[in-house]
Amino acid sequence: MPAAATLADWKAASVPDFLAERSRQELARLGNPGWWGPPDLEALAELMQLAAAEGWRILPAGRGTRLDWGGLGHPVDAVISTAACDRLIEHAAADLTVTVEAGMTLGQLQTILAETGQWLPFDPIAGESSSLGALVSTGMSGSLRHRYGSLRDFLIGITFLRHDGQWAKGGGRVVKNVAGYDMMKLLHGAWGSLGLIGKLTFRTYPLPNAWGTIACQGDREAILQLRSQLVRSDLTPVAFDLLSPAAAAELELRSQWTVLLRFGSVAASVQEQQQVVELQATRLGLAAMTVAEPVWGQLNQSFEPRSRSATLIKFALLPSQLPCLLAELEAIAPTALGRVHAASGAGWLVWPEAEPTVETLLRLRRHCEVAEGFLSVLAASVSLKQQLDIWGYPGQGLAVMRAIKRQFDPQSRLAPGRFLAGLEE
Repeated sequence: MPAAATLADWKAASVPDFLAERSRQELARLGNPGWWGPPDLEALAELMQLAAAEGWRILPAGRGTRLDWGGLGHPVDAVISTAACDRLIEHAAADLTVTVEAGMTLGQLQTILAETGQWLPFDPIAGESSSLGALVSTGMSGSLRHRYGSLRDFLIGITFLRHDGQWAKGGGRVVKNVAGYDMMKLLHGAWGSLGLIGKLTFRTYPLPNAWGTIACQGDREAILQLRSQLVRSDLTPVAFDLLSPAAAAELELRSQWTVLLRFGSVAASVQEQQQVVELQATRLGLAAMTVAEPVWGQLNQSFEPRSRSATLIKFALLPSQLPCLLAELEAIAPTALGRVHAASGAGWLVWPEAEPTVETLLRLRRHCEVAEGFLSVLAASVSLKQQLDIWGYPGQGLAVMRAIKRQFDPQSRLAPGRFLAGLEE
């Protein structure tokens, strides 16, 4: 066990200054637990062993920027942050892999990779200030999933602390690794309920030589026709989103339904593909215009909840059912900012100020579930979360998930109450 003097150094005297007000309010709701920031992975393991011996209920955290996201967790004894564990372990540039500690932020990693002309093709709405461990744990994704998949698709190795403070791992540091269990996909999106992530290995990609973004705007029916044509075409956008009129207005575009496409390749290919899109849009009576690349960062920022009353929704449904969903949004949620990844049917909704009614959310959820999808409420006021199951129907796998939870966290001490309702029963 660590010495008492060492423990005193790891525990913050007060809540860190960098925490947003939303996270501060959530800590108060959880009983103002102690904030622990061990300086390295060895100390992190020692602290987890102490927590196991003392029976502490733990909330795993990265930089703690979005502690209010997810379920209404139960009171905890400690928040254990990996923010200080942010070192580069190995960047095998020739093999296109990188291994880092979980506290490193996405922005820090992108800066390191850019020095060798590489990047992690990942642009979550949570932004580049989030730690990589938190992004994996919460299962975040962004528009680049259209071309590259979600973060779990290029997460090839993981090392994490079990409930008893012992290390476990899956995968490795090479792309073609089939050894052991696929722990990466199990920990991805588990919201800290199965373990505390310490190290991550990713497959990296070469940075494209040129970028180009084009926006096409008009009425909903014409936008859907364009979407269908583009999905069936030979074009290779790296991002392909449908935006609601309210979301387009946030980007200083006209308040109309919008197709937003991003291309990344050699300059000639980017230019040629943009011209093809512009021609197809014009034939459908849509306005087409090139847009500066920072628009994607602006789009992510517009979907970041700005106050405790803001509501953020994650959903998915069959792509063939998108026309019905867009009509539903236009009818019952015209003020919501909507963003749908056009080929996959996954998307986001945010009400920046006015809170949606429970009836509106349940109606949208029923629509998604009928279309073989889901709808989850990630961020919302405490009162709204208390009125509904934020995660929605878990399908047929709840019994299996409970069994896994019992194996990984038999005393339900990790992120209690934060993930699926009924998981800890």
